[in-house]
Amino acid sequence: MIFPLDMSFTFLISQLITGLVLGIFIGMTGIGAGVLIMPALLFVSHVDPAVAVGTSLVFSVLSKGFGVWEHWKLGSIDKETNFSLSSGAVPMVLVASFGVNVLKQSVPPDVFNYWMKAFLAAMVFLISLYLLWDAFKKNQDDRYKCGDPLTAGQKVKGAFYGAGIGGLVGATSIGGGIFIIPVLTGVFKLSAKCVVGTSILISVALTLVGSAVYLYYGNVNLVIALLLVVGAVPGIRIGTRAAHSMPNLVLKRVMAGLAVISFVSMVAGLNH
Repeated sequence: MIFPLDMSFTFLISQLITGLVLGIFIGMTGIGAGVLIMPALLFVSHVDPAVAVGTSLVFSVLSKGFGVWEHWKLGSIDKETNFSLSSGAVPMVLVASFGVNVLKQSVPPDVFNYWMKAFLAAMVFLISLYLLWDAFKKNQDDRYKCGDPLTAGQKVKGAFYGAGIGGLVGATSIGGGIFIIPVLTGVFKLSAKCVVGTSILISVALTLVGSAVYLYYGNVNLVIALLLVVGAVPGIRIGTRAAHSMPNLVLKRVMAGLAVISFVSMVAGLNH
């Protein structure tokens, strides 16, 4: 297990405030434990990329469990869609998590860290483009659903897309929200509120598996993860209530904006 050396009062406060902000956005959009926490861990907490991935996964498990409970009470989780995606995603997140940790042991640290940062930034860029298109496209369809029975075709697609999502989550910790959201809106046509709740539930299952692997290899800063969670719990409650009262289109545009901010911050710090 890796622990921070700098445990000053300033460090503690900065982690708690970061957790609060992350919690608000996680509860509001389902995005945060990967897209927003990765820049925070890399450029605020100053941990290396592999440890940032592992710490992000542990933070995700601990914080999003609370988010699931809040969204469950509000009825904004599609349980059948969750099961369909998870059937493909859970095995692949395990495979990818082992792959990254084994690769780190055989590649020079500077090379590994640079290309991990570049890969993370590229993934966020692609998803940002999709979310911007989806949030600002013409002829927005207001006929969204939550909890309707799935067709056989949707179940197969869910497992297929879930496998791809699981691989990306295990490799980057990004995906619990941001990779799942395009599938939930494009394939399953869920409402934005239902997308948030369902993506949080799926990501808990994925990050639980992935975080166990990173813990095994020692690529987790457990102290930072716990500090962020303490700050995140009240933030998640605030964000969840805000999401439930937001119009569908506004919530989609908030999601897109967060993704763009994350991409810009990751590119700005790529060489540091």
